[in-house]
Order: sequence, then C-alpha cells, then structure tokens
Amino acid sequence: MLIRFLLLALLWLPAFAPAAPYDSAFKAQHLQRLDEAAPDLLLRDASTAQQRLSELRGRPVILHFWATWCKPCRHELPALESLAGKFANSDIAFLIVSIDTETDAEQVRQYAQALGVKSPVYLASEGQVTDRYWSWGIPATYLIDRRGLLVGRALGPRDWASPAMQAAIRQFADQSP
Repeated sequence: MLIRFLLLALLWLPAFAPAAPYDSAFKAQHLQRLDEAAPDLLLRDASTAQQRLSELRGRPVILHFWATWCKPCRHELPALESLAGKFANSDIAFLIVSIDTETDAEQVRQYAQALGVKSPVYLASEGQVTDRYWSWGIPATYLIDRRGLLVGRALGPRDWASPAMQAAIRQFADQSP
C-alpha cells in the first residue's frame, strides 16, 4: 500500500512543481515546456571548428536543427539570425545545426550564408549528435538553461524575429537559473 502511494505521489509531483518565471512567455509563443537534462553533443562546422554543448554550461543556449531541403527552414533561418543579432551582446549561445547527410559541409555553409546567416553553422553528420533532438522533425529548436537542462522546445517554424518572441527569449535568458 505504501509503495503504491509513493508511486502515485511521484507521478503527481511534476504537477505541483513551481512554474519557471518564463512559463507564461513560452506558452504565449507556443514553446513546449521541458524539464530534463540536455544530452551532450559535439558539433563541427565547415572549417572543422568544434563545439561541445557541455562547454556552454553557465550560459543559456538556443539549439536549432534544420536542413537545406526543409522549405520552412529557408524562411526561419533568417529570422533566427536576426534574433541572434539582437542578442549579440548577451551571453546566449546560438547553435545552428544542419542535419543534412547528402550535402557537404561547404555547400551547407554557402546555403546558410546565402540566406544571410553569419553565425557558425554546424553539421550533425560531422559531430557526435543524438538524433533524439530532431526525431520529431525539423525545424526543431531547443532552449537550454544555464544548468544544462532542456527547458523549452519549438517543433516546426517560428517567427524568431517577432517582438513577442524576442521578449520571450529575453525573459528566458534573464531568468534562466
């Protein structure tokens, strides 16, 4: 009987967890709320520069997955680059990751550059990235707090350049533990 009670209590516990300060902003922008450890990954860009997600602990991270064959990504990448530009003086790390497997690194870089992306573009195929991040499809964007926890996810395209989205990201960055 006690074991059943404890198991039921564990199932209900998340329902009574305190809300994060940015929950309402996430909800307004249709960002799914998460609360789990972000799987580490190793990224490489076209110049073979490396970035490990765990090295960014202590900074909020926006991790975005896309592909050159993804039509919504073509419209979303410039807006995401605009968002990155607005937060250039903040400590938010923007990681833009292509999941292309049939396109080489230089072609991916040139494609992104033609869309106005100045940020480094990483390739999932060149690094060590779990497909768990994009198993729901792309574009997929994750918000990772300073502790290395996945706290939000956007599945499908978003208007990252909108004032409301910028306010949500600012609130996430400012109030990320």
